[in-house]
Amino acid sequence: MKKYLFSLILFFPLNIFSQEIPLKDKVSQCIMVSADTDNEEKVKSLLAENIGGIQLQWGSFSLQETQKFVSKIYESTFAYHPFIAIDYEGGAVFHSETLGLMDLPTNMMLGAANDPNDTASLFYLAGLELKKAGINMSFTPVLDINTNPMNPIIGIRSFSSNPEKVYWLGNAVINGFKAANILSSVKHFPGHGDTYLDSHKTLPSVKLPEHELMNRHIYPFKRIIDEKNADCVMVAHVLYTAIDKDMPASLSAKVMKNLLRENMKYDNLIITDSLDMKAITSSYDIPQAAFTAFKNGADILLIGRGDFYAVRDKIISEVLKGNLDIARINESFERIQRIKKKYNLGRPRKGDEFNRAYDSITRSLSAKAVTKFKDSLEFIPMDSNSKEIAAVFFVPERFYPDTIVFYRKMLEYGYDLKQFNFSINPSAEDLLKIEDIAKRYKTVLIGSFQWSGVQNFNQKKAINRILSISMKPVLISLMSPYDISNYPKAPSVILTYGITPFTMETLADILAGKTAPKGVLPVQINFD
Repeated sequence: MKKYLFSLILFFPLNIFSQEIPLKDKVSQCIMVSADTDNEEKVKSLLAENIGGIQLQWGSFSLQETQKFVSKIYESTFAYHPFIAIDYEGGAVFHSETLGLMDLPTNMMLGAANDPNDTASLFYLAGLELKKAGINMSFTPVLDINTNPMNPIIGIRSFSSNPEKVYWLGNAVINGFKAANILSSVKHFPGHGDTYLDSHKTLPSVKLPEHELMNRHIYPFKRIIDEKNADCVMVAHVLYTAIDKDMPASLSAKVMKNLLRENMKYDNLIITDSLDMKAITSSYDIPQAAFTAFKNGADILLIGRGDFYAVRDKIISEVLKGNLDIARINESFERIQRIKKKYNLGRPRKGDEFNRAYDSITRSLSAKAVTKFKDSLEFIPMDSNSKEIAAVFFVPERFYPDTIVFYRKMLEYGYDLKQFNFSINPSAEDLLKIEDIAKRYKTVLIGSFQWSGVQNFNQKKAINRILSISMKPVLISLMSPYDISNYPKAPSVILTYGITPFTMETLADILAGKTAPKGVLPVQINFD
């Protein structure tokens, strides 16, 4: 009988608005998990359960890996399109390698600049970058007022200790992201700026009087909510004794229902900070914490690495026991669908199709353009059994991620390759390292970088030294083709005419013998 009743509740229409949507799906829409780009199968299975969102977690990925992973999410989406979220706030939290996206300045640096217009423009462009990667939600801006200089977790993540400045710059971030159609989630309500402890490790407690919380720490949140510019608020794992002496904000009805909903008249999304943080797990298991947060007002349960199925089953079981009103689930489900509709979540549209077409054409052109200028000693293609191979690239740092595309591709093809990136103006110390590499490795792939006719003396000196020492040197002109005139003795020369992921893929394909070089040198090179 109990099993039958369970099925009846799962699939019986709840009200006219719900349009006979199963309870299981409604609860699933209220859960968000964290995942890395190597969790593709896990994510696919969760999408089949109509999970509400995926947070892309920290890591060192290329933009191409991120795009590939997100495209799999879109391909696997069933009845509901998910929020695809990241922490994209810059500085201490985000770094340039994370997900292959643009690095951002710290919020405190933006506070020092104090230019809301430029800040909005910056985050509009950052939003376009997120759209390019397929991301539609960012857990930003940080509206915490950093009043404690010893704060171990906020610090430079805060715009300022001035509430007015935090409001203006936080609002600018939201407006920039909105212009790019990215959903912002302001955080960490009601303010993490006066804490002495890190909520990733323990539960911080703020003992400020309520009037100080309201007039200072809650001020930027209230201004933005009053202006109807907040579509999502993240609540903190912090105990605010003046509001609720027993429960952290992320689990507290007094914070979420009484303060946010009733007092501040906020009717958009409330999301918890990640419920797998020690501030919560030191006292609760994740399913229990999720149920408590949901019952007390949260719409989206960010459970991090927690067990989606355990959380969903816990909430459904509490419905069966009569400990959770179905109306509470409907409220959150309806808010989630309203915000998803507002931000047009769904499969990639024309802009994404344009990107795919652009990528396809660029990849095709790269395959046609990369040129084998000469190979007098027949080093190309390289023997797949070759050992002791070094790639020594002289490139500006902004191209390092693209050179990694080449490195990974060569590893995929089974080559025992070590890669070394140096400045285009190597130091005397670098020159000693480069000479040592040339002596230790039988084959050295040399990536030269010349932007214009001006040749860097130290780079030229280093390359000529490698050519004189290495048993099997292969010169790769990564930018201007004219720089090969500096190395007439190079026995093997390839030209890519630029450093992009696509030219690096083609370079690896040619060296591995997977494709024949098709390019024809478009200019005349003088070797006088």
